[in-house]
Amino acid sequence: MAAAKGNSAVAGPAGASAATAADDGVRQRVKAATAAAAATAATTTTTAAATATATISATDDDGSSSSTTTSAEAKAKAEEVAAKAKKVAAAVGSTLLWMCCSSAVIILNNQLYRRGFKYPSTVTGMGQLMSAFSGFALSAVAGQPLRPTPGPRVFLTSLFPIAVCTAASMYFGNISYLYLSVAFIQVLKAFTPAITLLLGVCVGLERPDWRLLLAIGLIAGGTAGAVLVESGAPSFKWIGVIAFMASSLTEAARVVGAELLNDGPRYSTAESLVYVGFPTAAVLLAAGAVMEWPAIAAATAAGAPGGLALLASEPWLFLAAPAVSAAVNGSCFAAIAATSSLTFKVAGCIKNVAVVVYGVLAHGDSLTPLQAAGYGASVGGFYLYSQRQRAAAAAAGGGGGGGSGSSSKAKKA
Repeated sequence: MAAAKGNSAVAGPAGASAATAADDGVRQRVKAATAAAAATAATTTTTAAATATATISATDDDGSSSSTTTSAEAKAKAEEVAAKAKKVAAAVGSTLLWMCCSSAVIILNNQLYRRGFKYPSTVTGMGQLMSAFSGFALSAVAGQPLRPTPGPRVFLTSLFPIAVCTAASMYFGNISYLYLSVAFIQVLKAFTPAITLLLGVCVGLERPDWRLLLAIGLIAGGTAGAVLVESGAPSFKWIGVIAFMASSLTEAARVVGAELLNDGPRYSTAESLVYVGFPTAAVLLAAGAVMEWPAIAAATAAGAPGGLALLASEPWLFLAAPAVSAAVNGSCFAAIAATSSLTFKVAGCIKNVAVVVYGVLAHGDSLTPLQAAGYGASVGGFYLYSQRQRAAAAAAGGGGGGGSGSSSKAKKA
């Protein structure tokens, strides 16, 4: 018993030690497992965080790229819209300015003639001279120096013929204001496109077809009817009609000649004012020196209304007429450059209607219903022609750029 108890006593501590050792081993294994699990969890968390960061970073990068692309497209679109708006504003502004100034110069020149200063070559020559000087001013303001003066070949084959035709058209056109009413002259102006078209057909610039012939017939018939109606009025004078027809013929020659002869460089508005204005002014003033200045000197010496006494009494009129004439030329070149010659001619028809209304209201010019009908027929013929030209330009543009060539020629004219 004692032995047994002794053995039990001895065995107890030893068993306890063994159990303790076993427990320590278990705890070590648990601790190791826990550490391994913690390490695994930490690794997983780090990987997930890195993945999330990369995903967020990638999302940010894609969003920034998309935002940058959208911003660039929006900016490009805004610039395109702004450029179109600027072009439209330039076209509308220059055309409206030409319409107003062109009407104003007719009124101012007519006032000079009514006051006794009936010298159309001198009056228009002063306007062209002012136009030429305004070209230098426009070049300085715009900061665009004029290119070198055209050489003799370009001058003789292009600028001088155009200047002569322009001078003749202005001279004969202003003579008609001495013999016909302002309103009736605007009705006659509808005939100028018909002469231009006929001359274009003769030189091969226009291909005749039924629409072109119908347009010419309407324009010519409407104008002829208006002339027949007006011929019964006491104020009608055939010399005025003949002078206007000469003006229309030389104007048509100028337009057609510009397309045939103008092989030099295309000029800016300022260059056109200088290089066309000076030769035109020289031709007009040279003719005025021969045909009109002796009469001006005689009227001045006699104190007659046609002398320079009017310059002393109403200097504003002598300054305003050339200044507005210069504005007409400048806005004319700018309007054709910003639009087209066809659009410019349509604006001219609208302007003529406004001047007709002015003549009737301000000067009591007569305009019968038959004259209005004739003018309407002429305008209708021009509208038919304009629709034909638009269709031809659209077909040429769709065929590979033929329309741009036509447009270039029109802008030269």
